[in-house]
Amino acid sequence: MTVAAPIAAPFSASVNAPRAAARTSGSPVAAAPPRVSRAAAGAVAGIAAVYEATHPVISAYVQGVAMADDLEEQARQDSGISDGEWMERNEPRYDAIQGGGAYPLLSSLSEGEEFDLDLEPLFEFGLLGTLDGIAVMIGETSG
Repeated sequence: MTVAAPIAAPFSASVNAPRAAARTSGSPVAAAPPRVSRAAAGAVAGIAAVYEATHPVISAYVQGVAMADDLEEQARQDSGISDGEWMERNEPRYDAIQGGGAYPLLSSLSEGEEFDLDLEPLFEFGLLGTLDGIAVMIGETSG
């Protein structure tokens, strides 16, 4: 964990500062025992490590979906046709691919009722899966 040292060191220094001040000033105020300070510093370092590892994953997912949506919108503007019109125009191509038998899973997915490719539920589904994976990772590393 490359984050642990940079995060923990300043945290430990700030926790130990009152103790050092109490020794030099003669104040009866004492900081937390050293083992508590180290435990707190370790917890902060662990949180920072998880954040550093997961923040880019979540950001990449969100940016990727946003970019895909932007590309689709640009294609709609450039072509002047709606999503439905595009699907109707390309249906013969999909039928030819599915009818060839080379992609049985793809064929089985399209045998059911029609579905709408709404971005919001797809985004939520993917984000929940990403967050669930991160939760499992945190659970495995926190125990």
